[in-house]
Amino acid sequence: MEEEEAMLFWDEFAQEYAQIQRESQLKIAEEVAAFLVEQKVFPISAFVDFAAGTGRYISAFYPYVDEYYAIDFSKEMLKIIEETTEDPMNKLHLVQQSQKDFLSADQHWPCIFMAMNPAVRDKEALLQFQKKAHQLIILRMIAEEENVFQPYEKNLSAKNDLNLNTWYKKWFSEEAIDWQSRQFEYILKEEIDQEIFHLYFEEEYSLEQRQQMVQHVFGEALTVESQTKITFELLLA
Repeated sequence: MEEEEAMLFWDEFAQEYAQIQRESQLKIAEEVAAFLVEQKVFPISAFVDFAAGTGRYISAFYPYVDEYYAIDFSKEMLKIIEETTEDPMNKLHLVQQSQKDFLSADQHWPCIFMAMNPAVRDKEALLQFQKKAHQLIILRMIAEEENVFQPYEKNLSAKNDLNLNTWYKKWFSEEAIDWQSRQFEYILKEEIDQEIFHLYFEEEYSLEQRQQMVQHVFGEALTVESQTKITFELLLA
């Protein structure tokens, strides 16, 4: 996806993405903040939240940062941050900037944080970020296992993104760059009925196939419990 197309996509997706973030039950932001305090990364003078999206991590990190720079190439994402995030100390700076422009700028930062940035997919980009910061922090989801829907899902393209941290660690090691990691695990539970199951797979499987799947998953029960185990990994380099 070209940068302009990606920018348009995220501008259009911003409101929906913000709603997804608001509905998340995960306490990952708070747990990462506590870990960064433990590692003495926090408190810090200046902090870059790159590809900040709708600002999921700002409220958790805000108390420990003197100057907080939320950078994203989507103006709509930044607009949501402006409208929904409190800044009582007047230390939050919203910056619309592409990854290319950010990396080419002649500026070094105490700390750059990236959560789920989809645009760091090669060694060159990763090392450019590492060189721009005294401390580079990367958070990615590395595993997602679910027991009801996942066994029947056909589209596995997103699974490639789960392996990016493995490549990051390999590339850091190749360049003799010290790194450490910490994993965070969560279990989400949700009651699923047969109707929801049918609707979910309506476009992928025939009615006869879905009926067989329902029999296998539900048996005689009207509902089953979906359990999703999500694992995040935080990299510090």
